[in-house]
Amino acid sequence: MMITSPMIPVVIMLPVVVLIFVLLAYGAYRYNVTLQKRIAGLTLAALISLTVFCINLRFMKYNPDSEYTRPNLDVLFVVDTTISMWAEDYDRYDTRMSGARKTCEHIMEELQGSSFCLVTFDDDSRVLMPLTQDAQSISDCLYALTPPSQYVAKGSSLNAPFDNIKRMLEHMGKEDGHSRIVFFISDGEITNEEELISYAELSDMIDGGAVLGFGTDKGATMQDNDGYDVYDYTTYGKAVSCIDEDNLLQIATDLGVSYIHVNTYSDVDAVIGEALTNAETVTDTREGIENYDDTYFYLVPVLMVLLLGEIFITRPAALSR
Repeated sequence: MMITSPMIPVVIMLPVVVLIFVLLAYGAYRYNVTLQKRIAGLTLAALISLTVFCINLRFMKYNPDSEYTRPNLDVLFVVDTTISMWAEDYDRYDTRMSGARKTCEHIMEELQGSSFCLVTFDDDSRVLMPLTQDAQSISDCLYALTPPSQYVAKGSSLNAPFDNIKRMLEHMGKEDGHSRIVFFISDGEITNEEELISYAELSDMIDGGAVLGFGTDKGATMQDNDGYDVYDYTTYGKAVSCIDEDNLLQIATDLGVSYIHVNTYSDVDAVIGEALTNAETVTDTREGIENYDDTYFYLVPVLMVLLLGEIFITRPAALSR
């Protein structure tokens, strides 16, 4: 079974091919004095134009061996979006949120074929993306996140995502063999004076993952969505956010997963490897155009031979000038 997938739309390519034929035919007529050579030149011009047109059509042949294996994993990202996640102490001068994005993208790259979902939280929690195999959608959501205005931010609550995490875990792993992996990403700060609740109730619903901490003990300043420095009005100086690893360690212990202080995205490789090792694999079939193999490159040598013939056979007089 063959299909076509033109690289350039046919309506645009047709006049281009006609122009190529006209130019080559004119050259054959101009440089060849005998009738036989002119006929040969016109024939080559037609064949070259037809070959260019066929290459552009991009004939593709169905590949029955388009199956592939993928890990049977459902991965939940829980990402802190409080203003402190824009403190600039990741990799020296970058924001914690930038580190979180890079880490999530690295995880999705290493766990290709898995399903992913995204929950965010500050003083409240939202499900930004339900389960999907479209990792680009998760990435787009992460890069669309911006720091809140310091005038409307209501503080940080590590309790806020609990209900959404539970709800997503109940919907994850419903198919046989699916493993549920959670990455809880935060700097651990609680600024609304709430006491951290226990996440232990969720531990039996999780098959792996980690709590990922971003930030430093020294801390760093931050800017809000309007580009203004965030100030601490008790000291009248710029606010400094520091990581609170005690809170993050408690959440990790409750969930029964590892705690990792992330300095670079590769710090999570051990957890990724463990998830892949323990996960079942399933055989799936690629959809759409990925089921087909390109064949247009077979015509490229033919085009080169025709071009050489057009130059050396039908235009010897032009070459000798």
